Amino acid sequence: MNDRSPSADDKTSAANSRTTGHKMPESVADGGMADAERDILSELDKALGEHLALLLRWNRKLLLPDSPPPSNGDDIEHDHDHDCDFGAWYTINRHNRLIDQPAMHALAATHHQLHESAKRLLEGRELDGNVDSAEFDMMALRAESFFAQVRRLERAFRTARSDVDPLTGTYNRQTMLGDLNAERERTIRTGIPTAIALVDLDHFKAINDTHGHQAGDVVLQSVAGILQSHVRPFDKVYRYGGEEFLICLPNADMTQCARVLERLRRVVEASPVVTSDALHLPVTASIGAAPMTKGRTVEQIIEKADQALYAAKEGGRNRVRVWRNPEDKKPAEKQKT
Repeated sequence: MNDRSPSADDKTSAANSRTTGHKMPESVADGGMADAERDILSELDKALGEHLALLLRWNRKLLLPDSPPPSNGDDIEHDHDHDCDFGAWYTINRHNRLIDQPAMHALAATHHQLHESAKRLLEGRELDGNVDSAEFDMMALRAESFFAQVRRLERAFRTARSDVDPLTGTYNRQTMLGDLNAERERTIRTGIPTAIALVDLDHFKAINDTHGHQAGDVVLQSVAGILQSHVRPFDKVYRYGGEEFLICLPNADMTQCARVLERLRRVVEASPVVTSDALHLPVTASIGAAPMTKGRTVEQIIEKADQALYAAKEGGRNRVRVWRNPEDKKPAEKQKT
């Protein structure tokens, strides 16, 4: 999420947007990954429409500099041709983790070059009445590149959204097996340990039966948010099914895995869920984990984690159990403190 304070550049950009009639851009939503991806897709779609309109406006000024404004209500004379909502939005959000990536920065660079070409063309036309054909061709190429990059990014974010569970914002089960198989191959190739954990909410059926499925959905969303915000940056959380989540923990032996999972268990226990009618619902989770190994398929490793989870449930719930040795018949317990 983007939690930095607005810089001087951000404030200047926002001020320019206000003076030129642009709607104030918004920061990427802090409601979860699915919301953030939705907001980015919306901004990319608006950027296409905005810059198509700008190109038409720029071309009209180049070809018909003395013509009156069109009758569609656009106040060309009082609008700054080089300010735009997309540029202001990018300035505010450029440090967000979903936007702070090479493809988005490349789009911003092309966007800047496009506006600079338009600026030089319009200034030259105003200065001597001529249109530089080479600069005009450059502007057209940069516009084409900008639109193509936006389309590629839209496809990428739509693909990412299709991998996300719409209720919880975690990755869905459809993408899970492919990711886990790739992680297992990496573990075998490098020898760096990786673990899989299953997180199951305790007494979840009782929540649905007593307070309704809407309250149950709120609990799932709340716990999913805790899991995503308290795992390490390179861990991935999946909606495994019902009230169960799966976490992939790369670069973690079972000691490190148990430490991460115990922290998650404590945070869940300490975070009662507040429903829309102000009910405070206590929630706990039982967690089982197993290491990825060369001798077991992903499905078999998940089965071992599930057996450890069952042991946690049988042991009283609200605890973590891990398989320290994949050949042991009985899982070792990470006792709750």
